[in-house]
Amino acid sequence: MNQIKPPSSPIVHWQLPITGNWQFYTATFVIAFSLLVSREPGRIFNAQFWAEDGSIFYADAYNLGFLKSLLAPYAGYLCIAQRIAASLVQPFSLTIAPTALNCIALTIQVLPVILLLSSRFSLLIPGFSNRLFLSFLYLGLPNSAEIHGNISNSQWYLALLAIMVILAKPNSFWGWRIFDLGIVLLSSLSGPFAILLIPIASLCWWRRRSRWLIGLIGGLMVGALAQGIVILLTVADARVSEPSVMTVEQLAKILVGQVFLGSLLGQAGYGRLFSPSLGYNLLVLVGAVLGAIALMFTLLKAPPELRLLVLYGGGLFVAALVSARVPWEHLMLPGAAVRYWYIPMVAFVTVLTWLARQKYQRWLRIPAIVLLAVMGTGMIGDWHHPPLKDLKFQEYVAAFEQAPPGTTFTIPINPTGWFMHLEKH
Repeated sequence: MNQIKPPSSPIVHWQLPITGNWQFYTATFVIAFSLLVSREPGRIFNAQFWAEDGSIFYADAYNLGFLKSLLAPYAGYLCIAQRIAASLVQPFSLTIAPTALNCIALTIQVLPVILLLSSRFSLLIPGFSNRLFLSFLYLGLPNSAEIHGNISNSQWYLALLAIMVILAKPNSFWGWRIFDLGIVLLSSLSGPFAILLIPIASLCWWRRRSRWLIGLIGGLMVGALAQGIVILLTVADARVSEPSVMTVEQLAKILVGQVFLGSLLGQAGYGRLFSPSLGYNLLVLVGAVLGAIALMFTLLKAPPELRLLVLYGGGLFVAALVSARVPWEHLMLPGAAVRYWYIPMVAFVTVLTWLARQKYQRWLRIPAIVLLAVMGTGMIGDWHHPPLKDLKFQEYVAAFEQAPPGTTFTIPINPTGWFMHLEKH
């Protein structure tokens, strides 16, 4: 007698139906935000202003008001996102203003995770587990203390978001459309990134012929035009110096040290290796050769979107070297100008994640897996960022609140040697 056998269970890949799932996005935001806070709890629980957060953006918003401060350039270009954030916290008491400002900065840091885990990246990075893994690497990226949890450096996260919006699959939902255009405009008006993003976005459009990309390119052009005018008007006030010629050795040491070793071992691990010894020079040589091989393979074989991300990171790396106003030797030092290497580091880690998934290229897959395992040690060593020095901010706030209107009050802020000047209302 023939027996009817039950059908075998199909193999189901781990993929979540997350499109439009607000509960998922809310939970993702809370978890990601908490992980970022755990890297330096003082940003929330003992918040203090950091550098331009207080001395420029908050002080200008307080002293000049929203409209006068909004279009004031800083460092030669517009900083619209930072100035909007500083104006948004003005209704709050000065006591909690740094906390509110840091919360805005951390929220901007979380947004790449929200976009990466959405279905808009399902074709670019197949498999929810792969995108979840890459999200965790992003949240724990070593060698990133300088740009963590402060609004001054939020422009770098906006620049990352802008390229992600360009590369992501378009979504017709009105909420995503507002998000995309808002990020593109904020990023292009908060730093000179649009100048490099326009050719990247144009290449993406040439491949997809998406009408929505034309709109985003238009937003980038608006920002690039505005920034170009400001740069031209302020170039006469900029410091001009004759840069020395960079050697191949110096270029290799900056790239390998800051981007490769920094993202894998963290600032502390890179600091322990850094030395003028022959052994370190040999390490740089090997790293440069292996990096060049991985880069060439990626540019030849990777999906177009990953190639564009690598080109974007490489363009920002070159732009950082061209605009640097310090000796090349200084840029080699562990912890130096970390903001400039951030997006190149993200691109490098993304390349490693892609290489680790290659089934038929074991000669690249196995080294990529080993390097990602090494990165785990760097994440552990660099997870907790050094806390800001306690400059008794709340004591100065109490004195400021007792001061009569019209008093110009000076408050010391981090890093040491920075001050915020407020004219009491």
